[in-house]
Amino acid sequence: MKTLYLTLSLCLLLLTRLTASAQDDFSISGKVTDENNTPLKSATVFISGSQKITICDDQGSFRFDHLDAGNYQLTVTMIGYFAYSQPASVTGKSTNINIKLKTKQTVLKQVNIGKDNFDARFKTFREAFLGKTKNANDCIIVNPHVINFSTEKGLLLADADDFLIIENPNLGYRIKYLLKNFGYNAKTDVTLYDGETSFEPMKGTAKMQKKWDKNRLEAYRGSFMHFLRSVYQNTVLKEGFVINYIFGPHPIGSLCIYDDRAVGFDSLVRTIDTSFVAFKFEKLLFTYDPLKARSAEVDIARYPRSVATPIVKMRTVGPWMTIISLHANEAIIDRRGAHRDFRDFLIEGDLAKYRVGDQLPFEYQPPAKN
Repeated sequence: MKTLYLTLSLCLLLLTRLTASAQDDFSISGKVTDENNTPLKSATVFISGSQKITICDDQGSFRFDHLDAGNYQLTVTMIGYFAYSQPASVTGKSTNINIKLKTKQTVLKQVNIGKDNFDARFKTFREAFLGKTKNANDCIIVNPHVINFSTEKGLLLADADDFLIIENPNLGYRIKYLLKNFGYNAKTDVTLYDGETSFEPMKGTAKMQKKWDKNRLEAYRGSFMHFLRSVYQNTVLKEGFVINYIFGPHPIGSLCIYDDRAVGFDSLVRTIDTSFVAFKFEKLLFTYDPLKARSAEVDIARYPRSVATPIVKMRTVGPWMTIISLHANEAIIDRRGAHRDFRDFLIEGDLAKYRVGDQLPFEYQPPAKN
């Protein structure tokens, strides 16, 4: 009887592992051709925000294996062709995508910008693009000459002829950034940019790796990736985030009205399936404060949130605060903290200063808590 029990237990364990493996073993594959359906060998294909990058074979084929169900942004580049990006959602089965690249006419650009002017614009671009943190300040843009600057109606605009190569010595990544567009308004100090990112871990000594592990964990804690993962897992308060409803206009420097009770995320998050949740709201006041979050957890346990009148308070919106607005009808989030459209969210205030210089790839996982 004991032998039978052990055999059944072993079979059950094996079946569970096989099922879990199958759930996380999808692929994205496809073929890259030109407008005449000629395979483009050596085209570069990567999944934005990740460490996954590959080169097409002689038939123009590519493949990424061992993927979880989730949201992915597939990007293809090749000299002489326009870069191509396409969202790809893996929802229970592998995905195959065929991509056509359009020929890019080579145009010699007339350079009318002097070195001093370029240096001034690059300095502004660097801070607005990388962010205003220590990690951002220590980053090195290896090839600034690929950036094209222009101005329009007081805006500093930029794009790039090739990947921006960024070395982040504090987090231990070499980043390839395909900059599609960039705009900075000096009067309002508002930056909007769009692009695709490929991460390559740097190699270093054991001492350097220990430093990188520490810095990566610090960069992760309180980040937007950390927040969205906690939204997916329904562990927002446990992960240290205190989120409040905010009402009415909220420009920096003005007064905002908010509900002092922590948001109950059961009312904001809808489970789609085992891989995706839908996150729907208008405006939220965002704070990363693990100590305050623990107190809020205790209060909710003692006094469950009800539909009673909100506890309304007022405070000045300062740059140390973060306001998150949702532009889409709802944001679809996966377990990695990825969402389908970069335009889903507008982030203002403190969290907005953490930009490319503090980004981590979706492969990053914090060490398990003891």
